[in-house]
Amino acid sequence: MVPSASISTLAVPDSQPSEVERALHAAARNGDDRHVRALLEAGVFADAFDERGRSSLILAAERDHLATMQVLVEAGAEVDLRDAAKPRWSPLMHALHADCSRAATALLEWGADARVGDDAGYTALMMAAGRGDCRLVDDLLARGADPMAELFLGFTALDYAIGYGHLEIVRALLAAAPQLRSRDNAARRSVLSLADKAGEEEILALLA
Repeated sequence: MVPSASISTLAVPDSQPSEVERALHAAARNGDDRHVRALLEAGVFADAFDERGRSSLILAAERDHLATMQVLVEAGAEVDLRDAAKPRWSPLMHALHADCSRAATALLEWGADARVGDDAGYTALMMAAGRGDCRLVDDLLARGADPMAELFLGFTALDYAIGYGHLEIVRALLAAAPQLRSRDNAARRSVLSLADKAGEEEILALLA
């Protein structure tokens, strides 16, 4: 398998959330959109971080609470506000990591940046490619995600798709960036070796 980026040591925000902000975070986690709406109407800041540096939108997105997410976005929550933990993920990346494809799609429809990546260079497209989500890969590409973006050692979204054996995503990424086929570096050789050992003959044929 290709390497995956992960959240490391969680940063503690400069100031701890207030009691009403904690109530907002709890309501977002639970998908209690009515309580979220009431707290926002009472003046609670929509983008306040919780103790682990996550916004209410992130908390709702990683649980697929669409109605709660919509309430937060309509109240002004920033769709691209990254958490305070290294390597710093956006709500879109949190949704993808949690396999919440409906939440990820909704965030894109509300204007989330399809090109988003974290501080290490790991992108939403790499994440979707590695998880085998064809529809989201197509959506991200259509909205401007860069198939040529590289992580350490030269890994791209295509390498994630190869490493995890996702044939249709390999096809989609090669259609979007045919020049990826001719890449030759340590990262590509590594994932091709994995594909060969796994007997992924159709993937190998596409890249021949």
